[in-house]
Amino acid sequence: MIPSLFHRHSPKRLLPARLLAMSLIGAALVACTSAEDRAREQALIDRTDHQHCLDLGFEPGTEPYGNCRLKLKEIRASEREPESNTRFGVGVGIGIGL
Repeated sequence: MIPSLFHRHSPKRLLPARLLAMSLIGAALVACTSAEDRAREQALIDRTDHQHCLDLGFEPGTEPYGNCRLKLKEIRASEREPESNTRFGVGVGIGIGL
């Protein structure tokens, strides 16, 4: 049997390309949703930080208020990144804590 040019684009050959295209479209839709979720989460964090600093007696637009917001942001960052904590480590050996 001699292969012809018409059999080159059989449905079996197009299936992986279709799956790839559908996967890329799905990934793009998920990325949009997660960006919206991140924006909503950030807005909630901003409102919470604002209220927390107000509760502590800081007035918006002042340097102490800005320092309060910055400190809350630093605390969140240190909680997310355990590798930034110098007391956190993984390994084998003998340790002496001071």
